[in-house]
Amino acid sequence: MSITLDFDVKQVDNKRPMQLHYLPAKIVGDGECTNVDKYFNNYTRENPEYGNGVLTNALRGYPLLGKRESLPKGYKGVVLQETDPHLAERQLRLTGTFQEFTYWNYDKVPSKSDGYQQAAIMLDVAEALAAPVSEEALEEELKLIQQAKKENA
Repeated sequence: MSITLDFDVKQVDNKRPMQLHYLPAKIVGDGECTNVDKYFNNYTRENPEYGNGVLTNALRGYPLLGKRESLPKGYKGVVLQETDPHLAERQLRLTGTFQEFTYWNYDKVPSKSDGYQQAAIMLDVAEALAAPVSEEALEEELKLIQQAKKENA
């Protein structure tokens, strides 16, 4: 099965920014959400009892704890929508972009152990691992290792 992205890079800068919420729920539905401000955003509050920047709300009677997160520098989020899920070749079109979003948890305060937080840390790790290393830096590191071995011997 192939996937076709139906947009070009120029569109990413021209699309309207969207307000996104990552919810810990499966919602069977497709399309735009209406009245989000009226039924959800109006009830979002910052609650210092849980920590700095922690938000509270509820979904279907279940309490939510959330946090607003910005994407790492140099990244831009895109929202893609499938044009016809019944086709053999999947086609995705660009419907919007985002630089920040709010993610929600049911049962715990947002922390570094959340999936998004760990993925963001892995971006930094991947960038550090992919960064070029000069010969001088490599030689210096080898000298330090040899010196440490001599001291431990």
